[in-house]
Amino acid sequence: MRLQPLPSLLSLRGGDATAAPVTAPTLATTTYAPTLSALAPASSPSALEAFWAEHGKLLSIIAGSLVLMTPLLLRLPRPAAITAGVLTVALVQMVFDAPADLVLLEAVVVLVGLKVISMKDALKGFSSEGVVSVGVMTAVAKSVQVTGGLQLISKYLLGSPRGYEMALVRLVIATMAISAFMNNTPVCAMLMPIVHGWAAALGLCSASLLMPLSFATMLGGTLTMIGSSTNLVAANAASLHDPSFSMKVFDISAIGAVNALAGTAYMALTARHLLPGSPEVGNPAAASASASPKAAPPPRGTARLWITLALISTTMTVASQAPKALLPMALGCLCVLVRLGCMSLKEAWGAINGPVLLSIALSFALGEAIQKSSLATILAGSIVDVVAPYGKLALLFAVYFVAILIGAVISNNAVVALMFPIVVRICDKAGMDWKPALYALTLAASASFSTPVSYQTNLMVASEAGYSFGDFLKFGVPLQIVCMLATVPACMLLAK
Repeated sequence: MRLQPLPSLLSLRGGDATAAPVTAPTLATTTYAPTLSALAPASSPSALEAFWAEHGKLLSIIAGSLVLMTPLLLRLPRPAAITAGVLTVALVQMVFDAPADLVLLEAVVVLVGLKVISMKDALKGFSSEGVVSVGVMTAVAKSVQVTGGLQLISKYLLGSPRGYEMALVRLVIATMAISAFMNNTPVCAMLMPIVHGWAAALGLCSASLLMPLSFATMLGGTLTMIGSSTNLVAANAASLHDPSFSMKVFDISAIGAVNALAGTAYMALTARHLLPGSPEVGNPAAASASASPKAAPPPRGTARLWITLALISTTMTVASQAPKALLPMALGCLCVLVRLGCMSLKEAWGAINGPVLLSIALSFALGEAIQKSSLATILAGSIVDVVAPYGKLALLFAVYFVAILIGAVISNNAVVALMFPIVVRICDKAGMDWKPALYALTLAASASFSTPVSYQTNLMVASEAGYSFGDFLKFGVPLQIVCMLATVPACMLLAK
């Protein structure tokens, strides 16, 4: 049968009404030729070039790092070498701001696939009470924010001090008091606009107060076990290692107070000279007249505000005496807050940071790999051989110093989970109690002062005040040194 021409498709070939008829076979070879050529392998190089342009630098650094480590990896047992290689790749990716949850997930999958750890080990963190506590306490703390409790608290804590140094001390102490019981990030987010108006009312430059605000949230987080998710991760890791160990809410408070006092003194003495801009910017009286609007009523009503504060205070009081009651008390508190309309269930879910919880849970799997592969024992032996001759205090300084170096590039929770098995081995080899080293590690992980990318609140204030990377180095690195000099001896003397 003869195929009929298709004149209606002539325009596809750029022809006209007088052009020769086109049969189906001719159409197939001409009309679809551009489509077939588009699918040809010639497009592959451009895709590869785009991929390399985006990821080439990272892949090159990862490859270079592994090549440099090859002599060391070849001397390690196979499981330890695999774990060290996987950790190196993970750390390099996190330095380049790759999402921590994705990086840790990939690392755990590789470790399970190569049989360094079992699937049970990989899922261990997901059954951790500490991980659940972090999520629940974050949701509970959200209720203080949505009911207006943070504005009320800050109003009475900030006051009207005279002079820049007094204002800074008042801000730092007030922020630390709040951060001792609430997650640092929402505290900083809620206080930033309050600090702007307060600074204007006092005739101060807000840029001279925002970096201290960020640092104060971290210092305050070290005052109680529930002040920071890092403390909860440390407490949980310790209890997994030694079921008889239980960190109460205020067990860390004495060491945290030394840390906080040292940090406050440093900021009060140096902020005027090291932070950018002049603290005093105008007439306080004139600024106060325009920056002191009438206080808005609590968004959920006064009754719900006081119910929220009372419930959370009760939860904290009970948990301080019975740490095991923290999670059930927090869950009960959350249910009551939602039922009474102090917060919605949607707000509670929205407060929970899924990637952070996933990162914490996966960090435990990496900790298992470090321990089971004998990498912890090998690294601990090397550190002890170098530092032990200088005494136990020197070992604690070494733990703290390594933790702040790693903490400059990865999350503080990951620092604790990854280093804790190594720290335990160091203490065992040195013949010393591991509890002082646990506290030194925990406080070092929370000392994220040196770069704007080392902690969420640093990024928040850097964007708001226009701080440079150098501003954080100039003001933050000396603060890390001051806190280390104050905290490490306190850990030796006060840890229990």
